[in-house]
Amino acid sequence: MAIERRKAENLGRESYDYPDGTINWREVVPDIPGHWPGIFGNAETEQMITREKCGSKQTVMGRSVYHSGDHHEPHVHFYCEEIMYCLSGKGVVGSGDKEYLLCPGDVQFSKIGEVHWLRNPFDEPVEFIWIYSGVSMPMESGYATCEIFDEGMEIYKKNNPVK
Repeated sequence: MAIERRKAENLGRESYDYPDGTINWREVVPDIPGHWPGIFGNAETEQMITREKCGSKQTVMGRSVYHSGDHHEPHVHFYCEEIMYCLSGKGVVGSGDKEYLLCPGDVQFSKIGEVHWLRNPFDEPVEFIWIYSGVSMPMESGYATCEIFDEGMEIYKKNNPVK
């Protein structure tokens, strides 16, 4: 397959046609605060890559900003792994029984079924990109907070019998 190469100075943003090309997070309608169960405060989230937005088959990607006091309670994903990459600010992430300082350039990786969380006890916002691998919509991730963990685990066991 031959790719038509054009001079970089001739590649204006109008040459891209999302969802088949490039998108800037500023062009995505943000989720309404409180849209996600288990997230408290005024966190801002834009879902950029999903099946609905661009036909993704195995990846979800978004950008979030957690302001001072915002937090995402401990939760798991029974059907996907999650990667979080910190862009700016700082926050506290946890996994299992440990917590870590999250700073620009840091990555948090959560395996399938691993309990993890994020909180921002600092005065400045923390901004990060998050990726779910293995699913094409956020709620297909098998997301479960403490309140619905047992129910989620039963669904997971039913769909994934021990071999």
